[in-house]
Amino acid sequence: MIPVSYYLATPVHNHREIAVLIILIAVTTDALDGYFARKFGQISEVGKVIDPLADKLGVAIVVVMLTIYGDIPLWMSIGILARDGIIFLAGLYIKRKTGIILPSLMSGKIAVSFLALYLVLAILQYPGIQWLLQMTLLISSATLVFSFLQYTQRFFMTLRTYAIKGD
Repeated sequence: MIPVSYYLATPVHNHREIAVLIILIAVTTDALDGYFARKFGQISEVGKVIDPLADKLGVAIVVVMLTIYGDIPLWMSIGILARDGIIFLAGLYIKRKTGIILPSLMSGKIAVSFLALYLVLAILQYPGIQWLLQMTLLISSATLVFSFLQYTQRFFMTLRTYAIKGD
């Protein structure tokens, strides 16, 4: 995300559009990497931790920068960063207690997709799409909360199941 940070911070011609292009390339290659890893059975335990961590760090960098520049509200940034941090730490806790690495939930993938759209629109800041920016802010907020509740429920269910089995 260093190139994205550079283009967000440097007021060169079309710097925001270049940042969006880099983000779209990163998202596409990440999706292709995941697809081919699953298709060819190249999924590793380390990859299950490193890939989501890298995604969360990339999002965090963009979110912090957009907050500093006043492109997204502080409450949204705090919500995104807190949610991602809690989910990641809970995943590490589950790994430590049970030895398993839980996969991402579909609701989380949907929420992050809406969040990515919101962040792209926030970066571009085109005057004619402010209504779309506001709509994606509401949708991404709602889906982030919903997915967080599902992750929380799964966390406690996993701990309960582990405790019942007595492993």
